[in-house]
Amino acid sequence: MIMFEAIYLPKLNNLTPTLESTLLKAIEEAGELARAVLRFLPYEDLPAASRRYDPEGEKLLADVAEELLDVAQTCVTMIFVMEDFYGMKPDELIGAHLAKLAAKGYRYDTGRSYAISTCGNFKNLNLPRLAIEGVTLLKTVCKIQEELGELTQFLGKRSGASGEKRELTGQEILHECSLELLDIAQCCFTMMYIMAEKYDVDVKALSEKHIAKLRRKGYCA
Repeated sequence: MIMFEAIYLPKLNNLTPTLESTLLKAIEEAGELARAVLRFLPYEDLPAASRRYDPEGEKLLADVAEELLDVAQTCVTMIFVMEDFYGMKPDELIGAHLAKLAAKGYRYDTGRSYAISTCGNFKNLNLPRLAIEGVTLLKTVCKIQEELGELTQFLGKRSGASGEKRELTGQEILHECSLELLDIAQCCFTMMYIMAEKYDVDVKALSEKHIAKLRRKGYCA
């Protein structure tokens, strides 16, 4: 089992997405994640030792992990933008997120510190590993889709985008969208912890590969 302390995602200082463009990108990445998970399903219950001798299974597992990071990156990038340009306060967002998890009865290590911190071009978003029974890749895909639906509600119906009665102020919509983005990232992070434990995925090496890809694309320094 390969352990890691936190997932480090870069601040994409050459991109400034909007909430609307983030929603479209998150839907795109979630679709690619769903495809990767469906392809990996035949290998899901194989012991890690057996799967290591099957290059196709290992490749499909790596594809799933990479798509999880892409979904998380999409959401986290927008959270960073909202911190920089919309006045969202990271400590308040994380506090509200943790309170939401506690209200839903999700258990996690309360002795650790969870926060968004900045170090040069990088942001460290440290979210808990939730102790939820029966989490699978397919259930994670469904949960991400549910959270994307809730994000869409805030950007659509609840903001009066199609002529409905507006339910929330602009600032309230920003706050709720931030929490929904954190929820999606939380789904990804929790699954990454499980993949490290269950499938021996080297998340640190995967994160380094992910960052190198973003640099090649010119998204970050």
